[in-house]
Amino acid sequence: MNTDNTFNEETLPTENQAEAKPETLELTEEINHNLHSAGKWSQFLSILGFIGTGFMVLGGISVSIMTAFIPDTKPNIFPFPMALFGVIYIVFAGVYLLPILYLFRFSNSIKQAVALKKQDQLSIAFNNLRAHYKTFGIIMIVIMCLYPIMIIGMVLFGIFSGLGAAGGGIPM
Repeated sequence: MNTDNTFNEETLPTENQAEAKPETLELTEEINHNLHSAGKWSQFLSILGFIGTGFMVLGGISVSIMTAFIPDTKPNIFPFPMALFGVIYIVFAGVYLLPILYLFRFSNSIKQAVALKKQDQLSIAFNNLRAHYKTFGIIMIVIMCLYPIMIIGMVLFGIFSGLGAAGGGIPM
């Protein structure tokens, strides 16, 4: 065996030795405290998210009902019924509900994992946290892709509305 500090292949662990001793991650009391605190705060935020989603659904239903009873005195400038805005709002609430549900599941799982010191609960908790961030990331990508389309649509709508108000119509 080589006793000096020079490199020697004999001192490297073999594949069998590396497989025999799996690496572990130690959760100290401070880490457990921080995970438990994160669980409490994520539960608080997820409950606020559920309440906000409930208000979004109520708002969507209210808009749909109210716009259905508004008399049509002016010609409608939209090519679709105004009640559709309420339905769209309800759909947004449904999309928003999914990441909030993942956050709520994370909060419950992480608190159980810390309290019971269960590895499988910790794995479930972080899987839900990953799903929460992944879902919000996908939502953000979709929103960022829709912004340019909406801006172009608003500019074109403004141009054509201005031309229509001036009586000029669409230039050919």
